[in-house]
Amino acid sequence: MTRFAWLQSRTQTLSIYAMLGLLAIAAAITGVHLSNLYSSQVLHCATGCDLATNDFLTRDSFLRHTFDVLSLVTPALLGVFWGAPLLAREFEAGTYRVAWTQSVTRRRWLTTRLAVGAGAVMTIAGILTLTVTWWYRALDKVGSNQYDLFERRDIVPIGYAVFAFAAGALIGAVIRRVVPAMAATIGVYAGARIVSTIWIRPHLLPPLHKMVSLANADGFGFVSSNGSPLTMVAKGFAGPNAWTQSTQFLTSNGHVATKAALSAFLQQHCSAILNPSAAPSLPVNKPVKTPPGVEEAFHACREQAAQTFHLLVTYQPANRYWAFQWLETGIFLALAGLALAGCYWWITHRAR
Repeated sequence: MTRFAWLQSRTQTLSIYAMLGLLAIAAAITGVHLSNLYSSQVLHCATGCDLATNDFLTRDSFLRHTFDVLSLVTPALLGVFWGAPLLAREFEAGTYRVAWTQSVTRRRWLTTRLAVGAGAVMTIAGILTLTVTWWYRALDKVGSNQYDLFERRDIVPIGYAVFAFAAGALIGAVIRRVVPAMAATIGVYAGARIVSTIWIRPHLLPPLHKMVSLANADGFGFVSSNGSPLTMVAKGFAGPNAWTQSTQFLTSNGHVATKAALSAFLQQHCSAILNPSAAPSLPVNKPVKTPPGVEEAFHACREQAAQTFHLLVTYQPANRYWAFQWLETGIFLALAGLALAGCYWWITHRAR
């Protein structure tokens, strides 16, 4: 039965392995070159470092975009084109009846097909994500936050791929039609990823908090959305490679500043910024000078804001990155296990 399952998927498996082999060869050749460039051009840079860094980041742009897209879409593609048709095609064509009337039981038939498919998917996803992570190692050191690349690096794409395969197999077993099963697999996979990213991952570990002075904050300024009054914004620095989840203004008594409090502060101390003197209208392609006194008013407003407010930064430190990788991978592998168990129960108890 194992040999039969392998023969059924041999062509697509060998084709994917061949493509992965070509990608690995390209990654090996260009990745070593990138590492050497990083060491000579960026790591030991003494003068003109900004130009050297920008030049380094433009290298191998085609491969960079190719690897980036592959690391994002491959788990979904494995679920849609490998998991969903695995059983749905058998039911749609009626060939499952032939298998079940032979000496092979449906339990062995199903277990073999799921084991061979899941093993191949895990291997493909593992080779791809390790290749991409290795190739990007030099580029990721230049201005990239590891949490921004969380879903495209290291081990978590393996969990995504196995879950997509298992969900596709279960959906295919229930729906029994290939195309509807593929469409449903896309929806389930996308929904699971959205729920994990927005609602689950930020709460896997309790965040840390840090007080930051507005005098040392990044991105201090004023914004307005949809015609609303200006309000203050700032970003607190939580540390290299940290995941900043939120930044809040705190008053002197330690309470979160409300929009009304921020608006009142701006009206009292930053009126010159809220209502700058009108600058003469100029053509669009001409530079516009800052109105007189606005720059001084901006610095005075920031100094007063630093005396009135502090920033509360909620963040996850850099040393928790691998904890998040293992936790999220474990969650998706557990979901995959539940989907495979559901598929096994459905086939053995409900399928006819």
